[in-house]
Amino acid sequence: MKNLEKERAWEIIRVFQEEASATDFVKAVVLVGSLSDDTYTGRPGSDIDLVTIIRSDCNYWEAKQKVLAMIDKVEEMTNRDIPIARVIYNENHLKHPYWVDFEVSEEDADLVNLPIEVFRMLDSGKIIYGEDIISGMECPTREDVVESMRLNEKLERLYWQKAPEKMEAYKAMRANPTTRILAQIVLVTALSEYFYYTGKSCSSKFHILQKCEQEVPDLSYLELLRLCHRYRFAHETITESEEEKMHSDYRECFLTRPVTWSV
Repeated sequence: MKNLEKERAWEIIRVFQEEASATDFVKAVVLVGSLSDDTYTGRPGSDIDLVTIIRSDCNYWEAKQKVLAMIDKVEEMTNRDIPIARVIYNENHLKHPYWVDFEVSEEDADLVNLPIEVFRMLDSGKIIYGEDIISGMECPTREDVVESMRLNEKLERLYWQKAPEKMEAYKAMRANPTTRILAQIVLVTALSEYFYYTGKSCSSKFHILQKCEQEVPDLSYLELLRLCHRYRFAHETITESEEEKMHSDYRECFLTRPVTWSV
């Protein structure tokens, strides 16, 4: 039985801090996501969103493998209760212009999604080890996000070529998701569409409903977003009829959208 409690998540973070402090290549570790803005629920699918920053004078590819091994070690030491995000950058990656001249691969999805991770660090990131790398970071531009989408399209084609059966399974899952995955899809979509409608970022799945209600009141799936927010965060129970409405509205609003791998 996995322990997904918030206290356990912080225990795992402390173990990671100790391991990072024993290295000479980690410049900083940033906590983002629900643990950083205190909206963590410990429900199935929860993870620990850490961004590990490697020193600029280190070979990125070599140091990245060491960080991945460190993550594996910490997860093994902590019974693999809560997975740790494998998001790793060299500190130079965080400076404009962003590095995009790399061979897109499944293992480097973090580089593809760099603007989104920078938004998350700027919005709610907390330094849990090392130097303050957030205060000197620039906000990504719309062009940065568009380039990230282009790279994501290349990554999607790569998935299709390497594992067409997985893509078919993924498309089938999106066509008929569980309620938990449905809520995740809707909340993540709202985060990106809020940026496109307003030019402002919000990386919090908890706060995105309020942002959309205030600034994008004509969002076509706002009522669905409300139900997904309640399902994900509120202690009150979603009724059977409300859950059926979630799936009905999802089919109406989302099944005509392009397939992406950003869930």
